[in-house]
Amino acid sequence: MNENLAPRPFNEEQRAKAVVKTGLIDAPKPEIFQVYCDLAKTITEFATASFSLFDGDMECAISATGKDEFESGTQWERDKNNICSYVLLDTEPLLMHDVWSDQTWKNHPKAMNKTGARGYAGFPVVNKDNYALGTLCMTNPEPKSLDEEKISLVKKVTENMALLLDVQAEQKEITSQKVLEALAVFQGKEAAFSLDDFKSFLMLSADLKIESKMSVKLIDSGLCEADHKNFLRLTKEGRQLQINMKLESKPMRKIKLSGDAAENLIDEMFASLN
Repeated sequence: MNENLAPRPFNEEQRAKAVVKTGLIDAPKPEIFQVYCDLAKTITEFATASFSLFDGDMECAISATGKDEFESGTQWERDKNNICSYVLLDTEPLLMHDVWSDQTWKNHPKAMNKTGARGYAGFPVVNKDNYALGTLCMTNPEPKSLDEEKISLVKKVTENMALLLDVQAEQKEITSQKVLEALAVFQGKEAAFSLDDFKSFLMLSADLKIESKMSVKLIDSGLCEADHKNFLRLTKEGRQLQINMKLESKPMRKIKLSGDAAENLIDEMFASLN
């Protein structure tokens, strides 16, 4: 390995693949992780908190709080001076009261120049398969430590972040092939149905609100009906078709948790069909 790069975890190949499966390197979605950064900053009382994912070569910034200049999706190399890269090597946090005087990091360029953060707390975000996909890192301009209670609380924060990453990966498992299979069942119900009708039906299956004017054919076919606010909802016949199309899978149920995420996912699914 290049001596200028940070060391990689022993399961790096599988770990990096798991990161890619989340789909967040290319589409970071900072809004769904922002609350965790805010919470970690509040718990630790550090100046900043940031969440990043690490693919095979780069660190990708997802969300942060307390930083004047931050842009989600920014990437930089996992080199030997990238402290957060070392957090991936263990399931326990990397804690430093003072980076400048730490025996391991006192020769870091920023420590030697007396610039950059001093207090540091880096927590791995470990998924259900025990892969450290990313890090939740807190920094402080002055030396600072965490007590056991705060460490425990931040660990709980990272557990919730890991669960959300697993959900993101499960969403991606709804492949174009599965979409095509569902489309075949849908059009078997009514050959005149278009892709727009199919998309509307998927949105209804994900509990997204759509106006009745978006799909007159679905109403005429008895698959959905308008409520008092003129939004569509599935009828009994529509729910049965939903089951036949296997849209009650675990990933489809989970995308109901976030309307924007569900709509983005459906758009991504359709991109593979067009």
